[in-house]
Amino acid sequence: MWFPNAEVTVNPALLLLLGVMVGTLSGFFGVGGGFLITGGLLVFGVPPVFAVGTGLALIMGSSIINTLKHRHLGHVDLRLGMLMLVGTIPGVFLAEQLNSALEEAGVMGPVIRYVYILFLGALGGFIVNDYFKVRRASKSGGEVISTASLALRVQAMRIPPHSLWLPGKGSVSTYVSLPVSKIENLSMFIPITVGFAVGFFAGLLGAGGGFLLMPALIFGLGVPTTVAIGTDLFQIIVTGSWGTFIYAISHSVDPKMAIFMLTAASVGSQLGTTATNFVEPARIRILYGITILGGGLAVALEQVSTFAERLGFFSNLASVVLLSIAGAMCLIIMAMMIVAKREKQ
Repeated sequence: MWFPNAEVTVNPALLLLLGVMVGTLSGFFGVGGGFLITGGLLVFGVPPVFAVGTGLALIMGSSIINTLKHRHLGHVDLRLGMLMLVGTIPGVFLAEQLNSALEEAGVMGPVIRYVYILFLGALGGFIVNDYFKVRRASKSGGEVISTASLALRVQAMRIPPHSLWLPGKGSVSTYVSLPVSKIENLSMFIPITVGFAVGFFAGLLGAGGGFLLMPALIFGLGVPTTVAIGTDLFQIIVTGSWGTFIYAISHSVDPKMAIFMLTAASVGSQLGTTATNFVEPARIRILYGITILGGGLAVALEQVSTFAERLGFFSNLASVVLLSIAGAMCLIIMAMMIVAKREKQ
């Protein structure tokens, strides 16, 4: 099928398949899936700028669908999400300034790839290690995490000023209660700082930041896994919308391609979000850790392809690895949900 904006011919069945995978993984893990979408579209022959722009449009659409679904399930903490957004916006702005400086120096590409490899490798390794560490210490998975004591210390932090004076309101406490996240009392400066950090790295790496925010909420703040997933998706709506707007005004989004994938993503999102109600949190985290490690491997292969012209095939291999891992994860999620449903009957 011919897509006029991107000026490329792509098999619509491949776009539908990619859309289903993105919707499923987005709903199940609470991430936008930018690295998967961009890699997949590049394999299909879509020009890089349209791969990124159209991918952001899909991230925005699928995040809205999945957030509404998780909101219906009670998995979205809007108060926590809004606080983080206060820090996200200046974080993204600062990252854009740094990216401009790196681009002028001619080192933007390699720096971003190496930072990606470092973060994905360290994060994936930590999550996988946490799963096995908790499994050895306790027979039950659930919400038990190896950083539980750290999360409690973070929640107990008292950061001045403890109150602010607002016109018409008087003295207002800077501590909030987050019942959805099961946090009784938390300094609002903590989620604002988390939002700033995630916004900065999201802007630096050109991603939605979901792959960092979800584990930060779980392991750093002690937010339940399913709530972290839903709240993460709410945050991605904002970053995805902003990115889509930027690329749309430069005519780098193919609406026809985005609609194809979004239609399929809406189907996948039903599977992904529903599965979070049946699959125990510990298993969600281990699958996420493996997916992150796969993403790190794909980025590493992409970097290797830049070392010499004869190593260019590593770029295609990176995309194949990414799509294979994503497809395998979707099948595993489906199988685990079916098994869990049967066990509850």
